[in-house]
Amino acid sequence: MKWKNCVIVVLLASALFIGLMSLQGVSAEREAILDQDNDGMDDTWEAQMGLNNTVYDADGDLDSDGMTNIEEFLSYTDPDDAGDSEVVRDNRILVFIGVGITMGLAAIMSSIGIGLAGSGAAGVAAERPDKFGKLIIYQALPMTQGIYGLLVSILVLNFTGMSAAPNIEILTQPFIGWAAIAIGIVIGLSSVSAIPQGMTAAAAAAAFGRNNEVFAKGVIFTVMSETMAIFGFLVAIFLILASGML
Repeated sequence: MKWKNCVIVVLLASALFIGLMSLQGVSAEREAILDQDNDGMDDTWEAQMGLNNTVYDADGDLDSDGMTNIEEFLSYTDPDDAGDSEVVRDNRILVFIGVGITMGLAAIMSSIGIGLAGSGAAGVAAERPDKFGKLIIYQALPMTQGIYGLLVSILVLNFTGMSAAPNIEILTQPFIGWAAIAIGIVIGLSSVSAIPQGMTAAAAAAAFGRNNEVFAKGVIFTVMSETMAIFGFLVAIFLILASGML
């Protein structure tokens, strides 16, 4: 089926993104032209960055971002700006990718489920338009996976400060970015439950078209398919707590 191929492509693309992000970019080797204090950093650069070019201060950390002054020099980052460090940069990129995976996959899976439920409900509505109101409920149920993705995306962006000013204290932690990726994977994979939920909703809608008394039972059957998505949502919340974002 086409939706199965879509799921496979999306998952492979996500894995490719994660693999590419694990490869660190290599900057050109930087050398000090004039270094009277023999600390490996160029004197002119030290003066521009507010460091003392007459004292050995390579092991210092002016902005307390976890990178030494010499590491800042070699990485072409600002030693007096905690937001301009390799760790913060990498974590910000990984957080963006994690949020993209979270919302992107959740939206795709929900849209497939909604489409499956809607295709079944539309056939019933054509013959029994008086049941349209309750049929909408069947179609709306697979939308919840997308809601979980939206909520988790907002939480991750908020707690890392990406929705306003970056939270440097959080982003200097070396694992925060990968935590966001893990959260995206959990939500994305558990959102696959929207597809069987859509199938169940379509079948329930067809049954409701023949028998009014099975409406509530059909809703229960459809909601049961969402259980794994709820588990995934809870695990994502625990990951947010365990990573220190909250």
